[in-house]
This record gives sequence, C-alpha cells and structure tokens, in this order.
Amino acid sequence: MTRRRLRRAAVLVVAITLAAAGAPGAPAAERADAVRLGPDLEVTRLRPTVWLHVSKDGQGTAANGLVVRTRKGLLLVDTGWTEGQTERLVAWAERALGAFFVEAVVTHSHGDRTGGLPALARRGIPAAALDVTIDRLRAAGGRLPRVLLTTAAPVGVDPLGFEAFFPGPGHAPDNIVVWLPAEKVLFGGCLVKSEVATDLGNVADADLVSWPRAVEAVRDRYPRAEVVVPGHGPVGGAAALTHTIELLRDRPSPRP
Repeated sequence: MTRRRLRRAAVLVVAITLAAAGAPGAPAAERADAVRLGPDLEVTRLRPTVWLHVSKDGQGTAANGLVVRTRKGLLLVDTGWTEGQTERLVAWAERALGAFFVEAVVTHSHGDRTGGLPALARRGIPAAALDVTIDRLRAAGGRLPRVLLTTAAPVGVDPLGFEAFFPGPGHAPDNIVVWLPAEKVLFGGCLVKSEVATDLGNVADADLVSWPRAVEAVRDRYPRAEVVVPGHGPVGGAAALTHTIELLRDRPSPRP
C-alpha cells in the first residue's frame, strides 16, 4: 500500500473514532483558542474549523497561513517559513485535532509560503498550487506540487470545500487566494495587506500596475467574506482589500 493510501486509511479510522466518541470527546487542545509551538510558531483559532498559524523567520518577520478541518481531513494553506516549523505544525494539528492532513495549498512561490514543502513531502502530504508557482519552484528542485489551477483556468474548486482563485499578478506573478465559503474566510495571502499596513512590503516580484486590479477582482468575487487573512499582519475584514488598493494608489510615483 502506498504512503498516500496509508494516510487516507488512517484519516478514515480517526474520523470513525471521533464520530463514535461524539463532539464532547474532542481533544482538549482542539478547543484551545491559542497554542504556542515555540518562540517562532503559534496557532490561533479563527472560526470553528479554521486556525491561523503564524511563523517567524530569523529576522522575526511573521507570516500567516491556515489549518482547516474538513469532512475529509485537514487542509494546510501555506507552510511555515522552515521545514522544522512545518513539522511542528503538522504534528500538533494531527494530534490535537484528531485528523490527518490530506492536502496542502501554497499561494505563491516565495519562501514564506513554500519553505516547508520538503517536510510535507516526507510525510506524504500532497501539495497543490497554480501552474506558474510550480514552474517557479521547479528550478529549486525537490518534489513539486500538483496543478490546482492555471492562469488560463483561474478558478479551482476542490472537493475539500474550498475555492482557489488567481486574480492576476500583484505581489507576485503567481499569487492566488483561497476562499472557505462555509466559514466565510478569505485567505488573501501576500496579495492583500493588513488593515494596519503602512507600506506594500516586499515588492521585488510585484506587478504594481496589475496589483490593484487583482485585488478588485478578489473583492468583487467574494463580497460575502467576513474574515480576511493577509499574508502578514493582523487578521481583519473586507476593509483589508480596500486598504490594499488605497496603498497601491497612494504609492509614490517612480522618479524619471
């Protein structure tokens, strides 16, 4: 039996066990609002089935991602900065939430989204991404994610119950967002700045002309979003989308 089939069988066993035990028997850690997994990693519940994970790099820069509990198992949206952080996060979630990861999505190719991919590969957790992200990761070697959506077909609806959308280049040529309709949570990733951001952050790969249009496309597609998670900084609401557009429009004009 392949590693992936073994994991699926384990997920089924866990699901049956939890169903038999009932909701009151859920692990105590699952009900915790916040858990520190070290000085560089913490997890906070956002919604009944959605947890925010925040990891820090060596300079203390914090990056956001999600753990989502679905009927088929756990979904990871973006890894930690490092393999070690991702190992700790996966181990905690599978133990505390009583389920196994069945899929991961990375929202673009930068290290704050993909640094833990080798850890997922070791654990047999499949990852998925935009076709352009896979092309950009190919040069780095290692196991590549599968294609979840493409620039030609920019909407991907997954059986786990989420939608991925490529609105066009912005922070990076390959940034996508993830929509969780059941919880009305939008993971904007680095395409979206937090409501308290005062600048655009890293723009080394940015398309500053297309970026406002991309955020507008996200805002138009997901008007029901109640929780918006930026790639960095505090979680907010739909105002984060408007604020990002304002930051882009108010940016200083380049010198001639």
